[in-house]
Amino acid sequence: MQKRNYYYLISGLPDMVLEQSKAPLLLSELMEQLRLSLHPDDLQLAQLALRPIDNANLLSLLQKEAAPWAPHGQFSREAMEEGLKEPGRLPAYMNRFHQAYKDEAPLWPGMSWENQLARLSHEYLLEHTNGFLHQWFTFENYLKNILAAWNIREYQLGAEGQFIGENVVTEAVQKSHAHDFGLAAELPFLDKLIHALAQEKLPEREKAIDRIKWNYIDELNIFHYFTVEVVLGYLLKWTLLNRWTQMNAEEGRKAIENLARALEDSLEFPKKFTLA
Repeated sequence: MQKRNYYYLISGLPDMVLEQSKAPLLLSELMEQLRLSLHPDDLQLAQLALRPIDNANLLSLLQKEAAPWAPHGQFSREAMEEGLKEPGRLPAYMNRFHQAYKDEAPLWPGMSWENQLARLSHEYLLEHTNGFLHQWFTFENYLKNILAAWNIREYQLGAEGQFIGENVVTEAVQKSHAHDFGLAAELPFLDKLIHALAQEKLPEREKAIDRIKWNYIDELNIFHYFTVEVVLGYLLKWTLLNRWTQMNAEEGRKAIENLARALEDSLEFPKKFTLA
């Protein structure tokens, strides 16, 4: 892949730290800068980095939820509705998921529709990325599978349909009884993750997990300075920061309390289930 340097764009991006109280710019402002500055191939990578937005919109659309359309995905509501009617306008995995959902024919029986979409999306993203994004999506998949396994073990939950993909992590977490699932040598971040999960308070646990993600982005970009990898890392960091800064302290406290109560009352999910 051709390496392009974006000196002006990257030099002008405001600094960010996970602890700051407000994101330095809106996502719409950031995406507009990217649209004006990035080569079309690199802009497409930025859109892939935000694919979870499109997936959430697709699921909401099919389930006819009243939730507002999340902006800044690659597809508007109109484009997605048209794409579901006319194959070829959306990524093939979306049309495949739509057909299975419409036919009430699960692609993986025993797996929730949300997890089925996540698995299709994960396979698509790994197939259509390399380098930075491929490593990021692989890391994020490993992290989420370990979090699922931790909660299953901690609260003696059913494991069927809870793991996404087939890889070294999904194989280990389903077989190993070790504290670290026998993966400490494979995954350098695992010790910090286990320490994070030991935190008693949910906000501290969630922030520690996001810190692991933030640091991993820095590690991936340690030898990149003005290339698209830095732009993609900045975009991913923005999503992590925004998760915390979109709520003020009181709203955040109430949201965490509501989540904790819901998890405690649920027979299906553990009260340590992470938002990550």
